[in-house]
Amino acid sequence: MSRTVTQNPDLRSLECVRCGGHQPVGDHPRGCPSCLGNGTPANLACAYAPRNGTGGVLLPYQGAPSLGEGGTPLLCADNGGDVDLRLKWEGANPTGSHKDRFSAVAVARALYAGYETVAAASSGNAGVSLAAYCARAGLGCEIAVADDTPAHVVTLMRDLGAEVVSFPEAGLRWRHLARYLGSRTVLPVTNVPVPPVGSSAFGIEGYKPLATEILADLADRVPDWVVVPASRGDLAWGLYLGFREVCGTRRVPRLCLVEPFPRVAAVLRGDDPHGRFPGATAVMPSLAGNTVALQAVEAVRRSGGRAEVVDDAAATAGTRRLWRSGLPLEPSSAAAVVAVGQARGSGAIAPGSVVVALATAHGLKGM
Repeated sequence: MSRTVTQNPDLRSLECVRCGGHQPVGDHPRGCPSCLGNGTPANLACAYAPRNGTGGVLLPYQGAPSLGEGGTPLLCADNGGDVDLRLKWEGANPTGSHKDRFSAVAVARALYAGYETVAAASSGNAGVSLAAYCARAGLGCEIAVADDTPAHVVTLMRDLGAEVVSFPEAGLRWRHLARYLGSRTVLPVTNVPVPPVGSSAFGIEGYKPLATEILADLADRVPDWVVVPASRGDLAWGLYLGFREVCGTRRVPRLCLVEPFPRVAAVLRGDDPHGRFPGATAVMPSLAGNTVALQAVEAVRRSGGRAEVVDDAAATAGTRRLWRSGLPLEPSSAAAVVAVGQARGSGAIAPGSVVVALATAHGLKGM
């Protein structure tokens, strides 16, 4: 199966988000070795040979089995305000979330490099997605979950062929994945170290086509803002990389990261990005966690964006409103729409702005 996957010949190295140093193309689940040794862990990003013009985005691998991910609709949304709000409906992906874009490329990397099993920590969407893509590719799949993961979601993973291991605390999942560091048969594709760096650099590349799709649906107009629910920033960083490639000399959209309590917002105010941030969420598990990955902060800084806190109460109310308008988003996705209203109310988003909110996952899967 690995012979069907090809590596982009223009892929040259992996570049550190923090120090700019380069590492050879390979699997680095702990991110940049130099920054890790300095106590400032940071993720790596794919670096390609220079090219003329812009065009579409570059991807590291091609040829892996697909389930038809991507090409999701951009919906007009009536939020009752004075901005042009669009929803990028990622619930239309094969397993109902944006994670399918990540899984497709992460699994391609595993096939190309000859791994037998993909391992990941997940609160739900990533585990279901990886289980489906691994099954499609003929790879084993192991998903580490917390004990409070909904039983029906765990059942979905197992029905798709994944081995599911459960732990009483979410942080223990990363310790479990660390057992596979250096393995030639099992590839961990989600975060391993503490403080975190984020997920597989190859999988994150799978989010870049979102930029191409959004620009195409807006008749090549660059939106003023793209609003992204975020935990450790995999999606936000992939979006930034995609827009950086396709926008060329034009500005990239400002990215607004949505979180259930201040993490990136705290770092932007001067807190240590490698510290811990108090807070919890009961209704947005995919945005949980009291740590920050540097890639999330850099996506905001480099795009000139901001972070917006949407608490559980606001997310729950927003979810209810959206369902009643025919948009069944899960609360973590609905939080992006709520964030638009909050940022408009504070003046952070100007009237008349073109805003794209990432509706990251379908709410029906949570039932």
